[in-house]
Amino acid sequence: MGATPLATRPLGRTGLRLTEIGFGAGPLGGFYGPVTAEDAVEAVNAAWDAGIRYFDVAPLYGHGRAELLLGHVLREKPRDEFVLSTKVGRYLVPPRDGDDTRAIRAGGLPFVPILDYSRGGVERSLEQSLQRLGLSRIDIVLIHDVDAHAQGSAQAAEGAFRAAAEGALPALVEMKRAGHIRAIGIGVNQVEWALRWLDAADPDCVMIAGRCTLLNRDALPRLLPACASRGVGVLAAGAFNGGLLAQRRRGVQEPAPRYNYRPAPAEILRRLAALEDLAARTGTELTAAAIRFVLRQEAVSSLVVGAMSAAEVLQNVAALHTAIPDGFWNEAEHT
Repeated sequence: MGATPLATRPLGRTGLRLTEIGFGAGPLGGFYGPVTAEDAVEAVNAAWDAGIRYFDVAPLYGHGRAELLLGHVLREKPRDEFVLSTKVGRYLVPPRDGDDTRAIRAGGLPFVPILDYSRGGVERSLEQSLQRLGLSRIDIVLIHDVDAHAQGSAQAAEGAFRAAAEGALPALVEMKRAGHIRAIGIGVNQVEWALRWLDAADPDCVMIAGRCTLLNRDALPRLLPACASRGVGVLAAGAFNGGLLAQRRRGVQEPAPRYNYRPAPAEILRRLAALEDLAARTGTELTAAAIRFVLRQEAVSSLVVGAMSAAEVLQNVAALHTAIPDGFWNEAEHT
C-alpha cells in the first residue's frame, strides 16, 4: 500500500491525469553514476509510497536497465493506478564481433542502441520495452530525441524528423486508434523543434527537457502558450538542468560543472551564482525553488524529476511543501 497519490493535473485533452511530480527513471540507467539494483528498487518504491503515480523511462536509459529495474517494481503495483510513458526511436541489439561498443554506457546493460524511426523500428522498440518492463501496456509513447541537440546537427535532425513523420508517427496513431496506447507525444530538448512537431503532428503531449527551468526559460514565451491553446499537455523534464541546480543538495563538487549534459557556459554559471546568492539572502532552498518554478507554470501537466535514491525522491516531493518566499520569486524573475 502506498500513500495517497499526489495532486494531479490533466494531460491536455487525453483524459489522463498525472501526478504533479513524475518519477524520471533515467538515473536508474547509470546516467549520473552507478546505481545498484537495490537502490533503484528502493527509489521506485519510495516514489510510490510518496504518492507519485506517473513514471517515465526510455530504452536509451542504461540501454534497457532503467526499464528493467522500473518494471521490477511497477509490475507488482495495480496497473490502473499509475501512468507510464516510454520512448521510441531506438531499439537494442547485442553487440557482435567488430561492432563499435563505445556507445554502451558504463553501468548499463550490454546492448547497442540502433537509431530507427521507421514503423518497424517503433514496433520493435515497444515490444522490447514491454518485455523489459514486464507489463502489458504503456500509456504514453514519446518519439524521442528528434532535434539537433540530440542528433548532433540540424541536417541529422532533418533526416530523423522525416523518418519519424513517415514511420513512427503513423504507426503510433494506429496503435492509439486500436486502444493499445492512450497518448502520443514527442520528447525533445529544443523549443524550435517542439514547435515544429506541434504544427506537423498535433501530438497529445510534448516533453521538453531543460528549457522550462530557473536557469533556462526558453519554453515560456512561445511553447507553453502554444501547447495550452491547442490542448497539448506539457511534460517538463530537466528542472535541474542536468544536475547543475541540484549539486548543492547532493554535495557534488564537479571541477567542470555540466549544464544540460554539456560543460556549463560562463553566462550560465554567472546566473547560477546570482540565484544561489538570492536563495541565501531570502532563506530559500534552491533545489526546492527549481521544482516549484516549473510547477508554477499552469501549462505544465507534470514535472518529471530523476532520482538515484529513495532519499532524493523524498527531497523532491518535500519541495511541494517547502515555503518559497515571495521575495525570491520577485527577484528571480529578473535573475
